[in-house]
This record gives sequence, C-alpha cells and structure tokens, in this order.
Amino acid sequence: MPEVSHNGERIAEVNKTRNGDWINKQFSASALLFWIKGRISVDYRGIHIVEPNTILGVFPAGQQRKNIPLKNVSYAEISTSYKLSRFLMGIILVIIGLVMFKSQFLVGLILVVLGAFVFMNGILTYLTIEHGGNPYNLFVPFFNKQDILDVKQAIDEALNTDTDKTDQSLYNHRLNSNDMDNIR
Repeated sequence: MPEVSHNGERIAEVNKTRNGDWINKQFSASALLFWIKGRISVDYRGIHIVEPNTILGVFPAGQQRKNIPLKNVSYAEISTSYKLSRFLMGIILVIIGLVMFKSQFLVGLILVVLGAFVFMNGILTYLTIEHGGNPYNLFVPFFNKQDILDVKQAIDEALNTDTDKTDQSLYNHRLNSNDMDNIR
C-alpha cells in the first residue's frame, strides 16, 4: 500500500535492496494499443526500459531496450503534452463516422471508435531522463500517468541513494534495518 507524506502526496513503495528491482511498472504503447505493454524498472544500478515501437501510433513494430546507468543520470522530470493534430484528426474521423452511420453503419462505427482513440492519443504524459547530456523521452498514454509518477519518484530515490553512497554514514543511515539484509 502506498504511503502518504505529511503534505498529503502519494508516495510510491520503493523497496531498496540490492537484490531485484526497486520498482517495476508496465505501460501501454498508446491509447489505441492498450494491450501492448512496455516496462520500466529501476534498481540500484540503473533504469531499464523496454519500450514497444509503433508505426504511426497504430501498428506494432517490435520493441526497443534501453539501460541507463544511474551514474549517467542527472535528473528526471514528468510533463504532459497535448497534440493538437491528433485532436483534430480524431474529431474529423468521428464526424466522418457519424455522417456515414446512415449509409454504412459498420464503417461509420469503426471510424467513430478509431477517431475516439486517435483523440485520446493526443494527451501524452512523458518522462524525460537526462543522462550524459542527452534527454531520453518516454511517452505514455494519459491513463499511465500515476505509474510514471511512481517511476520518477523511484528514480529520484535511486539518485539520492547513489549520491549518499559517497558518504558512508549517510548511506547506512538511509537504509532501514530490513533493507540491510541484502547488502554485503
């Protein structure tokens, strides 16, 4: 169960050990391809991303794997973007589909559904990870925003822990007693 800070913000559960991932979240390729999942995980060494590739955000086309060592990460941030072209294309498809209802109901219904998904793909949340002077952007649909917020918090925790490693007294103090069992 997630913790809540004194400010009332949701805090992701991050199990800091050297054995396994601190956090592991799945995300959809797009609003239309919600069943095609990617994965992002954070551990004490780095950030591991398996991102599904799509052609035009509609057709699945393999996947891309990325491993980013924590030593190279300077920061991570979350942003939301709105793609006006996708909004307009979605609205146009819905209108064409509604007009076609009278003559070809099935085609009209398909166009309305497709237009709604294209419209929903216009709202994107993205995680930017700055590593080695180069930003890496991971775009996810709006309904995966909380998962990406949890990942960002885990990245921040991992960066803080990595920085504290240089001061042994801070590093040992940050870890809970149940986290010490995997550290040798």
